[in-house]
Amino acid sequence: MKSLFKAFMVAGALLVAGGCASPNMKLSDPATAEVVPGADKALVYFLRPKEIGFKIHAAVYDGDEFVGFVPYNQKLPYLAEPGEHMFMVVSEAADFMKADLLPGKTYYVQVVPRMGAWRARFSLWPVTGEHLATESVRKWIDAARPITNKPAAYEWAENNRTSVMQKKDAYFAKWQTKQADKQPYLAPDDGE
Repeated sequence: MKSLFKAFMVAGALLVAGGCASPNMKLSDPATAEVVPGADKALVYFLRPKEIGFKIHAAVYDGDEFVGFVPYNQKLPYLAEPGEHMFMVVSEAADFMKADLLPGKTYYVQVVPRMGAWRARFSLWPVTGEHLATESVRKWIDAARPITNKPAAYEWAENNRTSVMQKKDAYFAKWQTKQADKQPYLAPDDGE
């Protein structure tokens, strides 16, 4: 019985270590230039204003394409093609948000941390036009530092692609069972 307990504890410790295997290296730098959407692209800022899980980086994807990591109190700019998108955030689990983007517009998506079994999980929530009109939202958008991801972030994405796609498949099936009004959606008129 004691050996079974020890085996369980070792397995649990390995799972915790693996589950916390978020990149611990510095994966981003401050942005050196302002990003402007242009007439043929939409600009989406992914932001993390909440402190929960601040040591865990949230990996954001546009479909199967890695966008980058979003650390706490920073914002990652992403120039996207206009039209429909399915954004995904991955850590311990995966979560999704639909978006319909217009060219020349700037959009904001909040990366929201929540408690997971082994480490922080994240969800994506649209910052609507109504939210943009509030002083509190404007303050945390202005306070977030714009970043660019380092090559190490893209190396991580390549090395972990299989695991990420497995999470995508498993959690997207669950996400699709939600009622449509419970699925986060960034509407075309949410941009500015």
